[in-house]
Amino acid sequence: MKPANQLTRVVISILGAALTSLPMAQAQQDPLPTEHDFFMDLPVVLTATRLQQPVAEAPAAVTVIDRELIEASGARELVDILRLVPGMIVARHSNHEPVVTYGGLPERFSRRMQILVDGRSVYQPFSGGVLWTDLGLAIEDIERIEVIRGPNAATYGPSSFLGIINIITRHPAETVGRHVTTRVGTNGVRDLIARQSGSGENIDYRLTLSTQEDNGFPDTFSDKRAQFANLRMDYRMTPEHTFSTRAGFGKSRKSRGRDDDLDPEHRFTTDSAHVQLRLDQDSGVGDSWNAQYYYQQYSTKDEFSVQFLGLTIPLDENVRTDRHDLEFERRQSIGTATRVVWGGSLRHDRVASPTYFSERSPVSDDLYRIFANLEQELGGITTVNLGAMYEHSDIFGEQVSPRAAVNFQVHPEHTFRVIAARATRTPVLTEELALRVYDLNEFGIPMIIPVLVAEGGLKPETTEYYELGHHASLGQSGLVMDTKLFSNRIRGLIDSSGPGSISFADRGGVGYQGIEMQLDYWLSDRTRLHGGLTYHFNRDDYSSGRDGRYGEAVPRSIITATISSRVTDQLRLSGVYYHYSEINWIDGDPSDAKDGFLDVSALWTLNRQARIGITVQDLLARGYDGRTPSNADIYQVNRRETRSFASLSLDF
Repeated sequence: MKPANQLTRVVISILGAALTSLPMAQAQQDPLPTEHDFFMDLPVVLTATRLQQPVAEAPAAVTVIDRELIEASGARELVDILRLVPGMIVARHSNHEPVVTYGGLPERFSRRMQILVDGRSVYQPFSGGVLWTDLGLAIEDIERIEVIRGPNAATYGPSSFLGIINIITRHPAETVGRHVTTRVGTNGVRDLIARQSGSGENIDYRLTLSTQEDNGFPDTFSDKRAQFANLRMDYRMTPEHTFSTRAGFGKSRKSRGRDDDLDPEHRFTTDSAHVQLRLDQDSGVGDSWNAQYYYQQYSTKDEFSVQFLGLTIPLDENVRTDRHDLEFERRQSIGTATRVVWGGSLRHDRVASPTYFSERSPVSDDLYRIFANLEQELGGITTVNLGAMYEHSDIFGEQVSPRAAVNFQVHPEHTFRVIAARATRTPVLTEELALRVYDLNEFGIPMIIPVLVAEGGLKPETTEYYELGHHASLGQSGLVMDTKLFSNRIRGLIDSSGPGSISFADRGGVGYQGIEMQLDYWLSDRTRLHGGLTYHFNRDDYSSGRDGRYGEAVPRSIITATISSRVTDQLRLSGVYYHYSEINWIDGDPSDAKDGFLDVSALWTLNRQARIGITVQDLLARGYDGRTPSNADIYQVNRRETRSFASLSLDF
């Protein structure tokens, strides 16, 4: 039996059980949050330093997308939720290749953002970026998303060059019972999510099965279908020790290509798997530690044939990546005013691809890391954070990324911060070692076509970052605002684009300065406004050709706004607007969000066990998403259209 049929039968069985268990009359509604719930203390974040800190005391500009905002977004894909983050650029190279980057410099493989899922880095060692379609995360399982808006290599290493997205899933004890969500809609949308969670005396578990399917952009060969199974188990060994296991596997089938002899329409598959083991110890007296190991693997099978000079030439685009990572982290309190966190990790990355690395395949790299951060309170109103990450790569040598920050709480409702940081980005294996050539001699044609030939010897990119920020939490008004003035200067920008280029090289750099504002405001106990504005008032191009292309790869402005209102006890309405001004893709042509993206959604709570939702996406659909007609000779174009889907969620 095919996995799709098995999953469908499981979901239908659970759905049938749920429908027979639903009471005909409406059950008593969950009590509405009180005013205290809305105006409670600011959330605690972990991502800035690996220490638990109130947002106001964190040495970074932080966005927290909580569970309430995730539901208000009405999104069916994780990347659409990230449009709620100020300064975030979310676009698509193709239907199944989202591009997510912070501040600017978009390209097919966004190589300057660190993405974590429960502490596991999903950044790809092959080409950089993230295989968003193959993460296997159901939105229903995400508790919160913490985003560091700025370099944070001092905490999570060189991949954290422009920022960090840390996705934190829900604890199984919070989702006890059975849950089913099904979505159907235009453009062939067909999603099913089935979850079983349980909680015992010493163990909690969650098993989630999911499938997601759609037809892609109009007039393109870009449909996708992805299926996943994810398991989480938390075992309380002692009052101080918890052992956690997270594991998952999945398979996706995607389409790409054009009506072109050199780029034919074809389908390819990606198999993914991961296992993560973690041991936490917390004495409850300011001293705790954790150790974790994870293994993850992605294997893409992409074989097809092209027509060239009257010949049929088979191509093999298969790629497999394997990562082993072992990490230890210790947190200690020294007196009442000092806290430290320190640790280290060992990582082994291996990539096999005869096409991309020729006889070098497989290629690998071993990384060794040591990190530390000191938090020191001074005089009750000042908090100093000093941190650094040391990394040694067998291929790229040693790198050090330091950060210094001072937070001044001049008033219980107002905190100012000053940040200076230096971050590096170690090249990925393709940038340093690629050797992709097509030898036609075996077809009787005395010709070797070089496509990508790495020169090697690349130096890591570096960025120097400075920030002056202000965080305001205006008490009973329900308004929380964060504003920052910032300056970022990137040197040694690695790029392969350019006339006649067949290798990655240092192409210069870019510098930009701007202001960014974020607000979260409860207009009433039923209505919430969340949004942000990024404006770059200066963009300096330091490209080797001084042609302005890197300066134009930073948009002048980015806007996001979300409003969510509980109209009645049963009905909640939400709207999300997102816009970025014209931006030049590093590996493409300029594109524009035109009138922006507007999504609206409605969620009806029928009773404690059932909810119905309707979402209409991209009401302002004009133009194209990411790739435009001017790219048509190289890439598929992504013509936007208004789409809608309905969802039914059952808990029992």
